[in-house]
Amino acid sequence: MRRTLIMLIAAVSSCAALPASGQSDVIKPGEERFTFGLGAVLNSFGTKLRLDNSNQGQTGDNVDLKDDLGVDQDASSFWATAEWRFAPRHRIGINYSQFKLTGTRTLTRQIVIDDETYQAGASLSSELKLQIIPIAYSYSLIKTGNDELAATIGVHWTRVSFKAQGSASLNGSDANADVSAEADLPLPLIGLRYDHNFSQHWSAGLQGAYFPLNFGNLDGDIWTARTYVEYRFSRHFGFGLAVEAFQIDVEASQGSWEGGFEYRYWGPQVYAKARF
Repeated sequence: MRRTLIMLIAAVSSCAALPASGQSDVIKPGEERFTFGLGAVLNSFGTKLRLDNSNQGQTGDNVDLKDDLGVDQDASSFWATAEWRFAPRHRIGINYSQFKLTGTRTLTRQIVIDDETYQAGASLSSELKLQIIPIAYSYSLIKTGNDELAATIGVHWTRVSFKAQGSASLNGSDANADVSAEADLPLPLIGLRYDHNFSQHWSAGLQGAYFPLNFGNLDGDIWTARTYVEYRFSRHFGFGLAVEAFQIDVEASQGSWEGGFEYRYWGPQVYAKARF
């Protein structure tokens, strides 16, 4: 995936160096009906979690996946997006990306996860899988030839799955002390989105969203921010560079997950985009 990221960066640089010819052939920004994007993402994560066991009245420890479990916090993946402008001021879009963070470490302290207690000195392997699916509706409060400011409302859907495998005793007598948990976290987001078109070929923009959570089995907050620059080298196709950051911090009782979950990430995206 890192090789793909480098290749896409090189392609963007090459296209940016091309002369802006055939400007009248490029679909004017804001007049496209369908937009599709596909690219590479390289994110740096910071992740903490806590798994409780209410059946036994046991509260788990707060675990930092990097410091406690040796999980590699840098992960690459693909990024896909689709957006439909079904009226001049109305858009609905969906993004998708997925990540897998793994690690193995000899514990330096005792850790309680769910109904298992892992002693200091024990070896523990862990895996965290994330599927990230934001879905958002945008209404353009301002829409001119060069600028578009929209209010957004949507759902940031995170599907999280965690498992740990190891021995709960140093002599290996409890060798099957495995734990796992998963949850679907559909979390609301409200924000703003701004796009500026320097020309029919060049655009840049930024967006941000936030929502405090305190309903049902969820309590916490979530925010996201993104900035981008795009270059359109033909009527339908272009490339883009973006940087995105995100954080969620919740207490959740969802699916088989009961406890706390906090993760944040930030990193670059390089992508190709098609507009029709």
